[in-house]
Amino acid sequence: MRMSPPTSPVASGQLNPIPTRLRSEAGRPAAVLVGLMADASGWQVIMTERAAHLAHHAGQISFPGGKVDDADTTLVATALREADEEIALPSTKVEILGGLDPVSSPVGFIVQPIVGIVAPQVDLQACPDEVARILILPLADLISPPRHRRESYIREGRRRDIWVIDHPEHYIWGLSAAIIVDLAARVGPLPQLAGTGLAETQRGA
Repeated sequence: MRMSPPTSPVASGQLNPIPTRLRSEAGRPAAVLVGLMADASGWQVIMTERAAHLAHHAGQISFPGGKVDDADTTLVATALREADEEIALPSTKVEILGGLDPVSSPVGFIVQPIVGIVAPQVDLQACPDEVARILILPLADLISPPRHRRESYIREGRRRDIWVIDHPEHYIWGLSAAIIVDLAARVGPLPQLAGTGLAETQRGA
């Protein structure tokens, strides 16, 4: 599955090459999928609300992803496996474009964001063990600079500065917000999908 370069909101040349592995001394390796999907109204970002019963990050807005398993041959494999497990997104429905900068989490992970284009009309299903619901959020809302701000909090006696996205419906902060800010710096003018084959496919399918 390939999409023409002018259609994508971010050119692959604006993204980082994806390392096969992350340096172990930087933290426990993990990867997330930053899935971009187009419909007739424009480009969307696939995120999740984590299940309320989880021991860590319950209820937070995040990207599908998780830690690297021994069976994962690459970080891309990790991101795709986790997306399949969490939201039933088949790897065959994702075109990988490249990576963003790795982000460190407060609990010792170093997370590699993987950017990919998700095929239109894909049937996503939330895994209740991990995901409360799947969120399809407009890319334009997330990457608007006026919505990006910094907050500080104290953890274990240390001040930490984090990114926050002022989304009208969801509180997006920390690692997920930092990934969005990085993505925003690499996205050019969003292409108009109305009248394109992609938008017509969305309406006519």
